[in-house]
Amino acid sequence: MTKFRVLCAMALMAVASFAHAQDSTMKKGDKAWTDLEKQLADVNDYWVCAHKYHKDHAMDCVDSKNAIWPGTFFEISRQGEVTDKQDMVKRQTATAKAHPVSPGDAGPNPQDFKLMAVYGNVAMATDHTVFKAADASGKIAVTDEANVLRIFVKLNGKWVPAAAALVPEVK
Repeated sequence: MTKFRVLCAMALMAVASFAHAQDSTMKKGDKAWTDLEKQLADVNDYWVCAHKYHKDHAMDCVDSKNAIWPGTFFEISRQGEVTDKQDMVKRQTATAKAHPVSPGDAGPNPQDFKLMAVYGNVAMATDHTVFKAADASGKIAVTDEANVLRIFVKLNGKWVPAAAALVPEVK
């Protein structure tokens, strides 16, 4: 329940901070909204190295994330830990060195991406992410699931990931 409160608080702070800059020309369901939702879903897949952006070499994915994340990027994990870009890159680099190959569709696999709000140069979306990893026999299996709040910002004319908060899937 605490993780849910953190997620809600983060969303409310973002909305309150950027509400005055809301883009009134974009309405949920119109062509501009739908186009932005598709664009952000693609950025999201690139961000997590999923689907067409999957990389078989784990370090290639870490390098890709390091390049796309702005310096102030942060994430709240499924366990409630807040981690900034520097710590995430350090942790993911260590994991990539220990497990250099990322077979098939191992890793995060976002599904059901939905653009929820746009406030000027800030966009918030949700997805359901399925995490997969190779088991001892090499077979790819689902290891976890989460609902994710993803926050994007437009920097220098380009949408980039700014933050994420993962909430464990309740079954």
